[in-house]
Amino acid sequence: MKKKPSNMQCILLDVNVCIDLIVNRAISPVIKKRLFEIFLTKQITPFVPAFSIDTIYYILNSSMKLEKAVVKNALKNLLKYTRMLHTTDETVHRAFSSSFSDFEDGLINSIAEENSMNAIITGNVADFTKSSLPVYRPEDFVAMFG
Repeated sequence: MKKKPSNMQCILLDVNVCIDLIVNRAISPVIKKRLFEIFLTKQITPFVPAFSIDTIYYILNSSMKLEKAVVKNALKNLLKYTRMLHTTDETVHRAFSSSFSDFEDGLINSIAEENSMNAIITGNVADFTKSSLPVYRPEDFVAMFG
């Protein structure tokens, strides 16, 4: 089991994790609860990319067929417990010139690096093998805290 880095203060939640948290898709309720307990008790601030909000809305409403009001309420609740990171010109340019094959993953990594995040939490760790940051699945992140 990995040890918790002593400087863990800010983490970035990938789009898939945000969706999983909202619809209880790939993250068990136990892991979800524990994740938020860790954020609160260890004073770790979870961030989401602001550009992801419309993607999350679209997937929940169009692909998963949730009603608009339900989606809006779910996003409002998510944003009560997270902070948003905004994209800059530099963020986009770094993502385009990165070695990531997927632009969105490169953009998420770029915004995380530029904002000095301590880690990225994603359901697709393999998408971030080129990241300079530690990358964890939600259950692996939780496991670091016992």
